[in-house]
Amino acid sequence: MKAVVLGAGGQGAPCASILAHDAEVTDIKLCDINEEMLEKVAAKISSPKLTTLVLDAGSKEDVVKAIAGYDVVIDLVSPVFFIGIMEAALESGVHYLNTAWEETIYEDYEEEDVKPDSKLMYFEDFKAKGKSALLGCGMCSGYASNVIATYYVDKLDSVKSIKFRLAKKNTNVPEEEEILKPWNPGWSPQTALLDFVLPCYKFENGEFVLLEEPFSEPEVWEFPEPIGKQLVTHHAHEEPFSIPQSFVDKGLEYCDFKYYVNKAIAPIVVLGLGSDEEVDIKGQKIKPIDVVLNFVPQPRDSFLNEDPSTFADQDKCNIVSIMIEIIGKEDGKDIKYSIHIPTMVAPRQHMYDTYGTSYINVALPAVIGAKMIVEGAKKGVINPQDLDAERFIQLMKDSGYNNEWEETIEYI
Repeated sequence: MKAVVLGAGGQGAPCASILAHDAEVTDIKLCDINEEMLEKVAAKISSPKLTTLVLDAGSKEDVVKAIAGYDVVIDLVSPVFFIGIMEAALESGVHYLNTAWEETIYEDYEEEDVKPDSKLMYFEDFKAKGKSALLGCGMCSGYASNVIATYYVDKLDSVKSIKFRLAKKNTNVPEEEEILKPWNPGWSPQTALLDFVLPCYKFENGEFVLLEEPFSEPEVWEFPEPIGKQLVTHHAHEEPFSIPQSFVDKGLEYCDFKYYVNKAIAPIVVLGLGSDEEVDIKGQKIKPIDVVLNFVPQPRDSFLNEDPSTFADQDKCNIVSIMIEIIGKEDGKDIKYSIHIPTMVAPRQHMYDTYGTSYINVALPAVIGAKMIVEGAKKGVINPQDLDAERFIQLMKDSGYNNEWEETIEYI
């Protein structure tokens, strides 16, 4: 497989490293607007498969030239560029994949009136060229939400409800001191902050319901220890949009995605400091979000600064828990599956030895999705649940990934 990776930052650099360690990948072109970053990432990966190119992802003409002749382009730059990059992939006749997208991809999109049967833009165009454009194939959305949910929905006669929950905890920080810890999402701070601020949706009774207030419909959710009970709220995410498109015909009535309420960022958002609307401060026009982002560390150097001596402590202390609750009918009986996906990057030393990086939670599913659409998947614009879930999971394992999820079955 010959792949172009757009973006050499917090996700693109690990993606290039994973590709370089894959025997089935013969050619990798890593592109970024930052030449210095490209050189540093290439030096760390140190693979003869890898070449670099200084590229502005906002120039469709330059992207068309850069990806021509390759099998797939993996888009890991800001989601604001994804429509233009999709168009470039179409023009070049190349498969396309991203890990984040926006609902504006739906034809005739209107924020107040989104239909479950809305069509994805460019579906017929990619299909006509015999190519796939795979949207949102990272961790969440992607492997730890769409793919694993599909694995269970495929067992069911019908599905009624799918809920996704995500929480994080640093056990080195006592609960009463969490508010004193500076906010650092570990990936694009702007995208992470906007996910708290932007209106989001849930799918209920066959309709998309717009939720305009940040932290809508709070509830306490029980995660496995050491996370335990956490306050979670609706969050701008792809799953409530993409999942119903595939499962409404199987009876799906409800779908949502809720994220834990981070104590450091919540007061900032509630105060309105996550707004990207200009305000007048003593005669100066500023965007509150720009002030906040000025103080949040960027993730671009995380790949370059990995320190294996810290891995064991991180495995113990930096905990991520993803949970999926699926209710439906199986063999005529009402059933509830509760699935827990523990910290995807642990054990970090194993990930580092296998892929050249421990930052695999988004990048590895992107690589697996890219391999699947190149080898042959549904044509057109698709989501991770449109892939063969069992094959996806097997390819993850075949690559060296040894993290297992836990399931609980309850007849209700």
